[in-house]
Amino acid sequence: MKNNKKLIAIVVAIVIALVGLIAFILHDSGDSSSKGADNGQLVNFQGAELQEEKDGKLVWALSAEKIEYDPRSKSIVLTNLKGLFYQDDVTTTITAPHAVLSGDHSSLDIDGGVTATNTEGANFKTDALHFDNKTKMLTSKTAFTYDSKDITLTGDKLEGNMSLKQIKAIGHAKLTKK
Repeated sequence: MKNNKKLIAIVVAIVIALVGLIAFILHDSGDSSSKGADNGQLVNFQGAELQEEKDGKLVWALSAEKIEYDPRSKSIVLTNLKGLFYQDDVTTTITAPHAVLSGDHSSLDIDGGVTATNTEGANFKTDALHFDNKTKMLTSKTAFTYDSKDITLTGDKLEGNMSLKQIKAIGHAKLTKK
């Protein structure tokens, strides 16, 4: 009888230890998108898309291989960005290895080597680009190259609309007609 009680106690202790171990493992391997939200770490998403619509029309859409949300600053970090910007029946596609969208979505800072093309055949390259979501303007604070069907434009800085149809070169600008 005494041996049976010892055996039952040992079996119960082993079962409790296994249940505790399983609970610990399941808790630790939880969904990575919810990990760290309470302690200020970045929240990760894979393959998500962000977009803005106005009057039922898509204004812009951002997709990335990896999206990280910082709960403290509320900013969104995008890795391997592909952005689509729609204006005047023209779609501009912007790609870059890195971008940061502000928490209130008022600005997007793109860097690491930016390339852009639009549906009218224009190509644009620069190191870094800023998008102001309030004015819907693109600004390059670094040297750029803009190629269209008719011209090649280079300069120190650029300001342009989302369709890249209206652009302004600032500083050491050079325009070459084709």
